[in-house]
Amino acid sequence: MNAQVLVGQAMTVDVELRPVGGTESITIVGGEQTAIDTSSATMGANVNPREVQSLPLNGRQVSQLYLQAPGALNSGSGTFGDIRFNGRAVEQNIVRYDGIEGTAIIDASPGNLNGEVPSPFRLQSSLENVQEFRVESSGYTAEFGTGTGGQVSLITKSGGNKFHGAVFDYLRNDKFDAANFFDNVVGQKSPLRLNQFGASLGGPIIKDKAFFYFSYEGYRLRAGINSIEAVPGAQSRICAPAPNGVPCVEANSAASRTLALLPAFRDPKAVIVSSGTGANLFDVAQLQSNAKVDEDAYALRFDHKLTSKHSLYARYFRDTGVNNQPEGVSGRRINFTAIPQNAVVGLQSFLTNTLLNEFKVGYNGAFTRTNGIAPVVNGIDISKLTINISGNTANFAIAGQGTSAGTSNPGGLIRANSATNGRGQPYTVYSLSFIDNLTWTRGNHTAKFGVEIRPNRIYTDRQGGTTYVFNNLTDFLANRAASIQYLGDLSDPSPFNLH
Repeated sequence: MNAQVLVGQAMTVDVELRPVGGTESITIVGGEQTAIDTSSATMGANVNPREVQSLPLNGRQVSQLYLQAPGALNSGSGTFGDIRFNGRAVEQNIVRYDGIEGTAIIDASPGNLNGEVPSPFRLQSSLENVQEFRVESSGYTAEFGTGTGGQVSLITKSGGNKFHGAVFDYLRNDKFDAANFFDNVVGQKSPLRLNQFGASLGGPIIKDKAFFYFSYEGYRLRAGINSIEAVPGAQSRICAPAPNGVPCVEANSAASRTLALLPAFRDPKAVIVSSGTGANLFDVAQLQSNAKVDEDAYALRFDHKLTSKHSLYARYFRDTGVNNQPEGVSGRRINFTAIPQNAVVGLQSFLTNTLLNEFKVGYNGAFTRTNGIAPVVNGIDISKLTINISGNTANFAIAGQGTSAGTSNPGGLIRANSATNGRGQPYTVYSLSFIDNLTWTRGNHTAKFGVEIRPNRIYTDRQGGTTYVFNNLTDFLANRAASIQYLGDLSDPSPFNLH
């Protein structure tokens, strides 16, 4: 009988040995037995190497394999921040790589942006360097802590006495896609170029003693994004003395200074798909722009068998992702950068035939940046402000797009969290793990003891800006703001503590 013991799994196997007698021999060939864990009340699922390699995954994202665990629910697109267990929030999940914390500290997703914004990246833990993993969805043992959601334990690949490797490339392209209705509005399909590629190699350094494993995976995405918003019409149409035009002067009868900002509402590449008429001073503009994602993930592991009782391993991986995408028809963009890293050095020792000790030192860190980018308009830098004009306009010529189009909001401020607008949010966190586990076996009994010390360090900021709100386009053209909100940087000295 072959019994496979997977990560995090406790198994009891009763083996009966009989003396060989007589001249008869019986060979029984059967399927692999299903191991039932009767020693624990834990609910979970193991994902073995065959399933990791063979199950089809959209985007090769490890998190989609979590769904094999009982109680798992996909509340979005299947990314790290979308999988819930037994109704728990995603922030309560815990991810460990070779026993080392692998989350973004505040949030359970590896490399999450600022611990708040879902990450558009895929390779925080590349599928190419995952050997197997286990998901504990409830009833887990005392060694799993710091979270009440799913406990995800990943084991990384290591080399062996034979060289093994792989090369792969997956692609999508708009040449294989049909144009949709909104592509036909501008007369061309939205561009799409997606390539996910990589290679891995593992093998011996010293036969039976030292081994290595290296993997690389890259992700390149160029995707067209269609934005449709209402923008102020041309100055010659919306300002008096044009028919239905409004006074474009300030209270002192001088020409309104906000006229210099009219071009900020519409990128030069935006196309007017519906022009306002009569008292409607808005046009409807469409901008077809590209989102860009570049991501590179590296992993390296060494294993060394020091003696028959002691073995040492070290593993490090790093992912670098940059995402730049458009936000509306004004030409403003948002830029995401994430660099999660994880490393471990572990020593496994058989102290006696019944005592096994494992000592680990680990590092987990996430460097993320979220920033807004805005073009310079007539020599004016609008990266530290945003302009909000209340109102909308009818979508006269765009069937299927609803009855109205929201108004373009020029400026470089972004909605990076649920509370405020700001021009950026830097976030740098790391944790150090010091772990020691001792397993003692005596007869039919097994006891496990352990300690983990994990200091966390967090640096973050909220970089603010100024938001100008106008009740309508007429007030904007007359430079009559309904409100002006200034938000300073969180790291700025408090004005109430000048001494």
